Amino acid sequence: MSISIPNSYVNPNVRTVGISKLRSLNASQLRDIDKTLVIQENDQPLAVLVKYDDYLAMQRQLLALLETQAVLSDNNAVSAIFAGKADVKSGNTRTIEEVRKLTK
Repeated sequence: MSISIPNSYVNPNVRTVGISKLRSLNASQLRDIDKTLVIQENDQPLAVLVKYDDYLAMQRQLLALLETQAVLSDNNAVSAIFAGKADVKSGNTRTIEEVRKLTK
């Protein structure tokens, strides 16, 4: 079973436009658009146009997600995380000053 949900329900900053409307926009009009555009032809999505800053933010989020996935896929890293959480819970911690003295 497939459910089709328009993008505008998922994110109110998404607007669907026809490809002919996109052709009519110049650079300054594109700069002023504050929504993500789903470009379609004959009611079929073709592409998504987002502001460059939004694109960079999505790339950072994707990179963070991939890094998290890599850490969680490493059994040694996961074990170290749980060991560290147990140390904190038991009070087995050091101040930053103590750590700095140990690393000199």
